[in-house]
Parts: sequence; C-alpha cells; structure tokens
Amino acid sequence: MSNIDDIKQAVEKLGVDLATLRDAEQDLSNWEHSDLHRRDGSSAQDARHDEIGRSSREDVADARSQVESQKALIARLLNGIGSK
Repeated sequence: MSNIDDIKQAVEKLGVDLATLRDAEQDLSNWEHSDLHRRDGSSAQDARHDEIGRSSREDVADARSQVESQKALIARLLNGIGSK
C-alpha cells in the first residue's frame, strides 16, 4: 500500500473517531443535564447514576485519546511524504 493510501485510510478513521467523540460528548452532556435535574433515589439508583456518569467521562477521555493518536499518525505519515 502506498503512503497516500495509508494517509487516506488514516483520515477516514479519524472521521470515524471524531464521530465517536461527538457521540460520547453528547452522552456526557445528556448525563450532566439529567444530573442537574435529578432527584435523589435509592442508594442503588444513586450508585447506578454515578456509574453512568463515570463511564461517560471515561468514554469521552478514551475517544479524545483515540482522536489525538490518529492525528499523530497522520502527522507522521505526512512527514514521511515530505522527507522523500
């Protein structure tokens, strides 16, 4: 596979990763909104609600990390073209 094909594939994956990040951020935003207006429930309900929030924050962090990794890969591939 040529370097151009590698770059094209990496950019396409970045698009998917960005969509995943947008979805994760939206889920977190929805949870934060519900958290502001939520009444306390049983301890089990509160624990589940908190777990959903923690999971949403982790999903955003993971998605951001994936986007940054993909951007770094694209930069390396582009630098490889420039050095030839």
